[in-house]
Amino acid sequence: MNINNVERDMSDNVNSGAGSVRAGRIVVPSAPHTLLSTRTTRAVVKQILPLTIGLTCVWLLWARLADLDVTAVSDALKRVPVVGWICGALTSFASFWAVGRYDTVVHRHLRTGLEARETTRSGMIAIALAQTLGFGVVTGALARWRLLPALGAAGAARISGLVAVSFLAGWAVVTSLACLLLNAPPLGSALAFLPLFAAVAVVWLALQHPTVTVLGRWPIRLPSLPALGAILGLTFLDTLFAALALYFLLPAELGLNLATLYPVFLIALGAALLSGTPGGVGPFELTLFALLPDHPEPLLVAGILGFRLIYYAIPAVIAGLLLLRGEVGAPAAPSHLRPISTRPEMLQKASRAELGVMRQNGGLWLQSGDAVAGVVETGQTLSLLFDPANGTLRTLLPQLIATARHRNLLPVLYKCKGKSALAARKAGFRVVRIAEEAVLNPTCYTLDGSERRQLRRMLRKAEKSGLRIERAHRLPLAEMERVDAEWTARQGGARGLSMGQFCGDYLAGHRVYLAWCGDCLMGFISFHVSTQELCLDLMRSADQAPDGCTHALIHAAIVDAAQESRTRVSLAAVPARAGTKARRFEKILRHHHARMAGSAGLTRFKSSFAPRFEPLYMAAPNLPALFIALIDIANAIRCPDVLHKTQSEYGWTQHDHAVLQFAHAAQT
Repeated sequence: MNINNVERDMSDNVNSGAGSVRAGRIVVPSAPHTLLSTRTTRAVVKQILPLTIGLTCVWLLWARLADLDVTAVSDALKRVPVVGWICGALTSFASFWAVGRYDTVVHRHLRTGLEARETTRSGMIAIALAQTLGFGVVTGALARWRLLPALGAAGAARISGLVAVSFLAGWAVVTSLACLLLNAPPLGSALAFLPLFAAVAVVWLALQHPTVTVLGRWPIRLPSLPALGAILGLTFLDTLFAALALYFLLPAELGLNLATLYPVFLIALGAALLSGTPGGVGPFELTLFALLPDHPEPLLVAGILGFRLIYYAIPAVIAGLLLLRGEVGAPAAPSHLRPISTRPEMLQKASRAELGVMRQNGGLWLQSGDAVAGVVETGQTLSLLFDPANGTLRTLLPQLIATARHRNLLPVLYKCKGKSALAARKAGFRVVRIAEEAVLNPTCYTLDGSERRQLRRMLRKAEKSGLRIERAHRLPLAEMERVDAEWTARQGGARGLSMGQFCGDYLAGHRVYLAWCGDCLMGFISFHVSTQELCLDLMRSADQAPDGCTHALIHAAIVDAAQESRTRVSLAAVPARAGTKARRFEKILRHHHARMAGSAGLTRFKSSFAPRFEPLYMAAPNLPALFIALIDIANAIRCPDVLHKTQSEYGWTQHDHAVLQFAHAAQT
């Protein structure tokens, strides 16, 4: 037998089987026709099933109304007063306004940048058509694409899908509360608690994990708590005004009060939405009849017909005419946020050198006229970091509030000084002292005095160990990475947001001091540098670092600053301690926070340099916002993203320097 023939036959058998061997890999071919068939079947079932249920309900409704007294219905409609029709029209308009605002919340979540007026109008038109024509998500997406072509087909579909999902979620919670608090029918109260439990879970998830990863591949940013609150409030207003429209059009002799009608209306509305039939015809009426069995059907039908006219038919006609006019969108509103690379001089001359952390945490410049400040976005807040880099907070605060609102976030001031805190309080913000910054004047620095005896003792220990301190001109990144890894393992992870994380590019903009024992790096520290001050950022020590290593590093930096005639060095902040006049509850709370954060040792360490402690504050529009911001920012500090992002969006790039041996350090 010919060997070549055998090899050719084996190759044919392998390639014609369930898989093929290519370059040592087994490649399993997909079954596109089977997959397509399965997906198509699922899509068809998904669309046909609710439509079938809806059509069945229409047939049942037709059969039920076959013997209805049409004259009685007509007479009942005639008895609805003109005031009832006017009130029904006004409440319908109010309901559609709330409906349109759903779109604004979703646009802000997706950062489309469109003005609220345009997004609200497009939402009102799209919903007016979609609820009447049926197939709401598809119809709404087509209408939004026509009205806001800049979104594109995919963007319009995304908006429509999120609006539908958010409304259904809000409807479930509002219906649950209405059934529990009002005269709910047994059908409504049985499962009333389930949506509330789900809502609590969603709030917790949005607060603790604002970005979740689906299947390990797709990061999804959850709506912020302000967005969730807006959706819930708008759902309540939308459904309440819609129920009022029906209430005003029901004949007076029906004797139905709003407290009874509202939960019934919500349940009927849910049945209509889930059916997918145009206008929810069939399921809506059958649900009302089933839940209001003691009320005459001719009177109910009269009110429903009036409601269909005022709330569905007329808005759909108006929306259709507006749709024919075409685009309602305007160019995106100009953003007041700028990448930090557009104003690098601001970092160099900032009175708070700590603003340099914006090079890593995704910070942006917020501008209003000549005033500029650094801001950073967390899951729930748009936080102004520290103090304005230029101008006054009074100029920036209105723009901070507006920009945060346009992103569904809370405007917050974080670690600002007393002057900014006072300005925020005058603007109506609630203010709380959250930290104390350890500051000293190098020109007055000395090792004398009882307050620095602990420092002298630690410096003697460092000297006896043979520790050598040097200011780095080239960074030994491989050794520094080893030290950082050991420190991170001991501490349980690095902090973020207002505290830097180890990265070669980031440290290249710092002043860095190294501690050596022979040829082995034992620790390093880094400082943000501006013309106004030095500010301590990273402090890292190896597992085998001798006592006094970090003390010696900071001492050397202070001595250098004194030789440069600098008048301010910041050792960064520690959590605020309770004052002598603090109430007992505040003392307990701050002591508990210090214990949980493990900051007592850090405070003792910085106190050994005998600095003065300057209070730093946090401010938010109200107490609930302040409470949410405290939790959110604490989470962002405790569990930062891995170097946040590559900062190309913001004009900076952070590379992996593990493969590099050296990088240049700042020479300022």
